[in-house]
Amino acid sequence: MIELSNFIGQPCQSRIAYEFLPKKGYKLNLEKTTTKLRENEVFIELESPYLIMLKILGTNVSLFKSGKIIVKNTNEKKEARKVAEKLISKMQ
Repeated sequence: MIELSNFIGQPCQSRIAYEFLPKKGYKLNLEKTTTKLRENEVFIELESPYLIMLKILGTNVSLFKSGKIIVKNTNEKKEARKVAEKLISKMQ
């Protein structure tokens, strides 16, 4: 089970975004994760074997097989954390 407390949050180096990096390696089953997100009415923009691009709370997010989460268009920790927590709750 993924919990945000198992991640390190930091502003993204290369763009306006905030990323959450897992403290330990996850190997998410993106097919199952995508199905669960759709069941919970999350809009999936792109699905690949390594990455899901989605929109949650009106924000674009990338979710990687490794568990890394990138919340786009913000460098604000509080705002990004709210989006990431919502995403994780929709994955359960």
